[in-house]
Amino acid sequence: MYEVVIKYKNRKTLKVLAVLGEFLGFTIAIPDKKHKDKMYYINCIQILQGDGKIDIKDINAIFTGKDIDAKNLRKSAWQRKK
Repeated sequence: MYEVVIKYKNRKTLKVLAVLGEFLGFTIAIPDKKHKDKMYYINCIQILQGDGKIDIKDINAIFTGKDIDAKNLRKSAWQRKK
C-alpha cells in the first residue's frame, strides 16, 4: 500500500479529505506525536525536556498568598552585578 503525507493549515481540509477518502477508498491515519530525543546543552549542562502533562494545581498552593508578581520577580532575578 502506498503512503502520502499531506500537510494542511485549515481544519476544514481534514473534513474534506475524510469525505473524499470514503468516496475514493483511502484511509486517514493520524500518527503518534514524535518524541523529541534531542540532547540540548547550555554551558556543558544537559537540559532535559519537561513533561507537558504536569498538573500545576499542586504547585499553585505553594505560590498562593505569597504576593509574588511576575514583573517584580523578573526585576529581582535578572539584575546584573556591577
